[in-house]
Amino acid sequence: MSSFDQTTIERAYQNWAKVYDWLTPIYLLCNEKRLRREAIGSLHLQSGQTVLDVACGTGRNFPLILEKIGPSGRLVGVDYSLAMLARAQERIEHEGWENVELIQGAAARIDLGREFDAALCTLAIGVIPDYRSALDQMVAHLKPGGWLAIGDAKRSSGLYGFAFNWLADLLGYGAAEDMSRRPWESLGEMLGDVHYEEWFSGFFYVSGGRAQNA
Repeated sequence: MSSFDQTTIERAYQNWAKVYDWLTPIYLLCNEKRLRREAIGSLHLQSGQTVLDVACGTGRNFPLILEKIGPSGRLVGVDYSLAMLARAQERIEHEGWENVELIQGAAARIDLGREFDAALCTLAIGVIPDYRSALDQMVAHLKPGGWLAIGDAKRSSGLYGFAFNWLADLLGYGAAEDMSRRPWESLGEMLGDVHYEEWFSGFFYVSGGRAQNA
């Protein structure tokens, strides 16, 4: 399956933004919470650290991250979709968070001029058109020794899941996502201490690693 262009993705997420928070748990067959928690858990976050959330969407990772880094930490969320960022801003204002910053921009071209203790991208690496450049940019924004994590849905390579890849592709199409990508394979060339875990017959995964020391 070929990637969707940025205009198509933006149009799709203008609509998704309206229903994302309540529909996503259903769409992911109750695997969303595990995916987010395992991705964020693999970042080894501590109080006072800084985190970059790429393609942050409506900010569903934010409470889990802020629980780890506390009020002395700093969280920056980047997303291309203004509609999704508007929902994220509503969440920030509702919760009264003062240490969360939102930035509109393409993941493959972000240049924030600062480094972070950790970076993650959940449920979006299959959507971003130039996802390899997005991974490069995430790594470029890490401090030496900083952790990176990605988590998403994908096609299954398992014996039992393989027969249902047509359904995975169909659901991915609805979210403008290419389910055939294998971005975790790139992490081995970019990071150390790389880990990978999949579940639900291989339809969901979390992967990541640690930036090399300078």
